[in-house]
Amino acid sequence: MPLGQNSAVFRSLLGIGALLILFISSTVPVAAGRAGFSHSSGMHPAALDQGRLTGPSSRPASLATAYNGRGLQKEVFGFAPYWALSQYTSWDYSLMSTVAYFGVTVKWDGTFDTSDAGWAGFNSQNMVNMVNQAHQAGDRVVLVIKGSGTAAVNDVVTIPSETQAVITSTIGAIGFRNLDGVNVDFEGNTDPAYPNIQAGLTNFMTQMSAQVHQQRPGSFVSIDTYTGSASWDGGLMNITALAPVVDAMFIMAYDMSFANMPGQAGPNAPMTGWTYNDTTSISQYLTKAPASKIILGVPWYGYKFNTTSNAPYGVATSSIAASYTADMREIACAPGVSQSVDGPSQSPVAIWYSPATGDPCGDNQGSWQELYYDNTQSLGVKYDLVNRTGIRGMGIWALGYDGGAPELWSELSTYFSCPVTVTGPTSVTTSQFSVGVSAGSCSVASFDVEQYDSTLGHGWYPITATSPAAGAATASARGFPGYTYQIRARAHSTAGVVSAWSTATVAVPTTATFSGAFKGLYTMDSYGGIHADDSPPLTTGSYWPGWKIAHTAKALPGPMPDSGAVLDGYGGLHPYGAAFTINSNTSWPGWDIARDFAFLPDGSGGYLLDGYGGLHPFSVNGHALPPAADTSANWPGWDIARRVVIFSDGTGGYVMDGYGGLHPFGIGAPPPAAATGGAYWPGWTIARDAVLVPGTHAGYVLDGYGGIHPFSGAPALSSSASWPGWDIARALWLVPGSTSTAASGYILDGYGGLHPLGGAPALSSFGYWPGLDLARSVTGF
Repeated sequence: MPLGQNSAVFRSLLGIGALLILFISSTVPVAAGRAGFSHSSGMHPAALDQGRLTGPSSRPASLATAYNGRGLQKEVFGFAPYWALSQYTSWDYSLMSTVAYFGVTVKWDGTFDTSDAGWAGFNSQNMVNMVNQAHQAGDRVVLVIKGSGTAAVNDVVTIPSETQAVITSTIGAIGFRNLDGVNVDFEGNTDPAYPNIQAGLTNFMTQMSAQVHQQRPGSFVSIDTYTGSASWDGGLMNITALAPVVDAMFIMAYDMSFANMPGQAGPNAPMTGWTYNDTTSISQYLTKAPASKIILGVPWYGYKFNTTSNAPYGVATSSIAASYTADMREIACAPGVSQSVDGPSQSPVAIWYSPATGDPCGDNQGSWQELYYDNTQSLGVKYDLVNRTGIRGMGIWALGYDGGAPELWSELSTYFSCPVTVTGPTSVTTSQFSVGVSAGSCSVASFDVEQYDSTLGHGWYPITATSPAAGAATASARGFPGYTYQIRARAHSTAGVVSAWSTATVAVPTTATFSGAFKGLYTMDSYGGIHADDSPPLTTGSYWPGWKIAHTAKALPGPMPDSGAVLDGYGGLHPYGAAFTINSNTSWPGWDIARDFAFLPDGSGGYLLDGYGGLHPFSVNGHALPPAADTSANWPGWDIARRVVIFSDGTGGYVMDGYGGLHPFGIGAPPPAAATGGAYWPGWTIARDAVLVPGTHAGYVLDGYGGIHPFSGAPALSSSASWPGWDIARALWLVPGSTSTAASGYILDGYGGLHPLGGAPALSSFGYWPGLDLARSVTGF
């Protein structure tokens, strides 16, 4: 006869000690024997429905569903027993998806027992308040209907009139309290005297599920099952038959020690080892049910055994269940307690001697005590198993046993949710503002923070957050005055969970001032990407990954540097940031000959430079094309032209050749006077960039080694950025406040490094690609 087919056989294995486990310490009562795994008096489901064992399943399974409004990534199913209902305000509903009120008792004749404490709790104000609080948090609340005893269960599930009476009453009770479904907790075992009980239970659940779903669409119907129910098909719960008709099965995975090692102290819910454990149970269930219908129940309580010695797994003379809070209190007060972690079960164990008198814990047992329990570490291992196997989620027996301990809720958050709160500033006075990010009690490894420009309709852009400390961090964002931004954040918990995004909106008023030495600064990579340098992020409309065809980028003059253009080698000009239009008659498809461009100071148009020195006008936003440039810079067939700059008065500018020569051109006028001074390297194309000091015809030439060479009287600039013999300098940029007597700015190296010169402030955030020569241009104002 397989273990579990006859409850008398099971009870005989436990002897007198079996009766003692029905009481739970620390004033936590037990109704109908539900001290743990079993919901029926005197029975331990770890030893019920346990027949043939199967090997582990190889079926992968995963779920990608948010189970509540706070981004809970797994089902968290918490049993709320009637005796703990007064503690409903201490439960964290954001970390649960389903709260199951335990419960209403079904009598043998199919009616509800209206005389017990469960019925009184169902009709209490605490029940009303708990349901309201759970619903406000977006959680489901379901009613547990419970019944035990093989004979009584047999009547209810095999007599059609009783079956329908229970279903009708259940639907009525659900509607009365505006609940969201039912959890069925019928416990017994197969017995030759009741040959139809298994088929009857399957039929009962089939009818219950169909009628509840019909009467209350979207409702949740589940059944509580035993640890070993999936190890064979001969028990009360036939998992293969039940799986298609229910929304979920709650595995009561606790009280296993009484079947694993009768008469000995042992772990309540082992991870591995022995006959019955969490790992084997889930493997077995996955061979008979989809992962989306499997919930692993875990205990928020342990067992304290009186033993004849202090040896692990000692011979037990009695046992008593103890809530998590009672476990912690016992360990704190026990004299000479020895603590360790049991290897196979990965559960903590505490051993000490309780004297017959004067016990500081008040037990006065005169014997050794062995406490096997679960704490955050062992529960975390179980939660990780839930995530690794991809099952629907986990369940708690029982709410109230936690005593409000924050660490138990924190562990749930770390493994299943890690919800984030984003807090924007109460007022914004500058273009730079800070945003607070918090994941509460979740243990956070890192945060992702991103910014969206609601005014331009661009994003999301990553921004940097400080390293998390106590689950919180700060992110620094930048925006343009008069623009509105969304900031969203998510957390990566130390358990590997990536939370849902949480968002806050920040409006930067038009009166906000720019917080730095510039309004905006941007680096362009050789693929066309635009990267904000301590500036509000902007989106580019052109990007050629892996193809180094982008040559330069320039900001469009205007009140804010919120737009500009990227030049590709074929002569295409591609706007970035705020939308605008460019009209150009110049293009060389398939020929990489375009080298640079410059906007006119009023932003109405500009000129594109080809490698031979040709200047080709273009217009912006429907303006007329600028006049042809008057220039002598012309080298047909010789790709030597590199840069073009336009004076801030719009009368002309210079073309720089690869040797550093500066060639004046006029716009609607003759060319200006030639530049004076500067540097020149005949035959050596080492010149990389040329810039003008605002309001002047003076400026600087940058060589590939980082040298800065003033011309036409520009003040000397000093920089620590110098790479003699290494052609790595790529661009030079001056801050808008630079003058003919004091200039400052940045040198861009090929890796993206921005090196301040002339007193410009160091930057904290910019595009950087160590070892990759990708940075090409820097622009802004």
